[in-house]
Amino acid sequence: MGEIRYLANRDLSKHDVLDRIVAAARSNAGLWPMVKERAMETRALKSELGRLGVDASDIDRLFPTRLTPTITELTEELVSTIFGSCPPDMQSRAQAALLLAAESELDADMAQPT
Repeated sequence: MGEIRYLANRDLSKHDVLDRIVAAARSNAGLWPMVKERAMETRALKSELGRLGVDASDIDRLFPTRLTPTITELTEELVSTIFGSCPPDMQSRAQAALLLAAESELDADMAQPT
């Protein structure tokens, strides 16, 4: 994560900041597999809720026990490592960007022939 240590002086609302957070997560061999696991977990739970005809927005209420650390905790640790402190809205945007990147990677992995 050394290449992004200077982001604290940048505008946190810029899209490239999210790209660099995702790049930092991907380069972390311990963190990225956990992010992908959380994306798979979310995907599986949403699929099951859809099959049951339940609104996916109830996922946290219906499944309070999930993989730990949670995606929220993983994102919080990554963002605080990079920025020190970060506004909650930036953290939620970073979490969404991480999950989207992980889901895209999972989709690409599934599309490859075995």
